[in-house]
Amino acid sequence: MLLVARKNLFSERIRLAISVGGVALSVFLIGILLSLFRGWSDQVGGYVEHVPADLWVASDGTTDFIAAASALPNSLGSQLALVPEIETVSPLIVRPLEMRKSTDRPDKTFDVQLVGYDPLVGLGGPLAMKQGKSPPGPDEIIIDNETARRHDVKIGDRLTRGTKSLNVVGISTGGDFVFTQAGFVTIETAADFLDVSPKDMRTFFAITLKDPSHTDLMAKRLTLATPGVKYITPQQFASETRDRILGNILPILIVVLIVAFVVGLAVAGLTIYTATVEKSREYGILKAEGFTNPFLYRVVFEQSLITGALGFAAGAGLTLLVAPFAQDAVPQFVVFVRWQDILGVAGVTLLMALVAAYIPIRRMGSIDPVTVFKG
Repeated sequence: MLLVARKNLFSERIRLAISVGGVALSVFLIGILLSLFRGWSDQVGGYVEHVPADLWVASDGTTDFIAAASALPNSLGSQLALVPEIETVSPLIVRPLEMRKSTDRPDKTFDVQLVGYDPLVGLGGPLAMKQGKSPPGPDEIIIDNETARRHDVKIGDRLTRGTKSLNVVGISTGGDFVFTQAGFVTIETAADFLDVSPKDMRTFFAITLKDPSHTDLMAKRLTLATPGVKYITPQQFASETRDRILGNILPILIVVLIVAFVVGLAVAGLTIYTATVEKSREYGILKAEGFTNPFLYRVVFEQSLITGALGFAAGAGLTLLVAPFAQDAVPQFVVFVRWQDILGVAGVTLLMALVAAYIPIRRMGSIDPVTVFKG
């Protein structure tokens, strides 16, 4: 049967190439979109998740780190520091801003997630330094490596906003949120740069516990003790940030994934159907010689599976080949290819092949062996 399936497929190599190409394009689109979503998800929540805090403290109703819509009194930090189970309290001032290099024209701005932290505590500062010094001093900023790469910012440059500017003294990694990047300053510099009192409001507090195993219990106790304040683990806060940022993108990705599946299904189905119709006489002869429908159905399934397997191999290979180059060419194109996703795409391709064989099978079942010998 496999020989019959291969003979039918490879007798028209151009048609087979078109079919395999359609499935490969479908597999490539599905694979690259899944990898893109994984990459964005990892980047958007990465900083919040990897800050070595046991709990993030925000005002009730805060949805994510990027919007930074939280506002907490500075006195809350002093109260939390008195709790025996809490080891470290780090105040943070976080604000999304548009900044530019002092040497660029006024309209050439880029987004920065300004993070003011206490260098003496260190919690909430740069995750890892690539070059330059840390911590920053007064009126100094540490930028993310992606900011340096995308906007050609170097150590020694000055970033301005209005009449105020900050001197770039370091480049760090781990603060890329895809659409914006973290810029780290001291909490005093952040207050001065944003024209707020150094003793006024804070955006977040990052805290560590003496016994991290009691994180959930402490979160409940602190929530009851300080109404209007939420205490959330880094994993939960990262998840909320991902949902907030990527929630509007996910429906679009799902629609494109469905379209990609339909395109691959249509191309493969049309090819197998055409091959079946053209070989109707041969199938009729096989029926007249005693071959049963299930036998012939397997021939069609094998044709479809061969097409799907070739298309999957080409599409998956193209995904692995193109993804790194696309990421280098477009910094926002952050991809993360997981082997679990590749297996998932293989399953989708198998489903595509099985569904594509359905209509040709119905056509084959209606072939009457008697008509083969007419005329």
